[in-house]
Amino acid sequence: MRRKILFWLVLIIFAGPVFSQESQQSINVSALTGKEWSKNKISGAVEWYKLKNNELFGEPQSINVLKIDLKRNKYDVSVVYSDSTRIFLSEMATKQNALAAINGTFFDMKKGGSVVFLKADDKIVTPPNSDATAIIREAAFTVGDSVRIAAFPKNNWKNWEANYDEVMVSGPLLVVDGKCVEPDSTSFTLTKHPRSAVGITNNYELLFVTADGRHENKASGLTIEELGILMKALNCTNAMNLDGGGSTTLWTDKKGVINFPSDNKVFDHEGARAIANGIIISKN
Repeated sequence: MRRKILFWLVLIIFAGPVFSQESQQSINVSALTGKEWSKNKISGAVEWYKLKNNELFGEPQSINVLKIDLKRNKYDVSVVYSDSTRIFLSEMATKQNALAAINGTFFDMKKGGSVVFLKADDKIVTPPNSDATAIIREAAFTVGDSVRIAAFPKNNWKNWEANYDEVMVSGPLLVVDGKCVEPDSTSFTLTKHPRSAVGITNNYELLFVTADGRHENKASGLTIEELGILMKALNCTNAMNLDGGGSTTLWTDKKGVINFPSDNKVFDHEGARAIANGIIISKN
């Protein structure tokens, strides 16, 4: 059944146009008002938006958004990683004097290291892995002359990657050219989980987005389709999913971990998981 979904949060956060979206999921946005969003300035053109709402996608949600205006050329965007052991995102970010960071792509829980293509500081850290699940290696976050999100060219990656100093492959793609991507029907996409995503808006703003989950009656998490709808609502032209679940972490140098990670099963800021990589923002 076709359902029109009105996204007033676009007006609330980014003064973008209200639009409708066809979806098999229902979303109740009638309770969303400007009063529900809190806004803080992290540094210059880096802003933090926070939402707690009991009716978004029919469940309690806790969503955090960091918006970085890339047009000002004040910030460096880069990939950070630990190749052989897992460490906390806060440690990786602090070592690089970062202003803000989000957890990155999928990794080996026992051995550490990314399980999909990763390039940092013009060095290939992890080559493509054809054995990895297809949907977690379909998207690429790249940093070169500009910051982009696009499909990862699996069959022509050697020529392609030379154009970028930083590449993080993950997936699935959520938004392409302003349109939501319809996900496949697997447990990974259909189950509500904590989620992390990165997007580029039509105003060339970089968004780090987390949706907390696994906290009963406080934060239910999102399906992949719901995450895509959210990223579209936040004015993303292109967006992709990052590693989620217990890895979902959003950090700033002034506030520390600002979302509610789920690894300690407590609704606080102390439950971050040791991970293998992330994306950071720092002053240039």
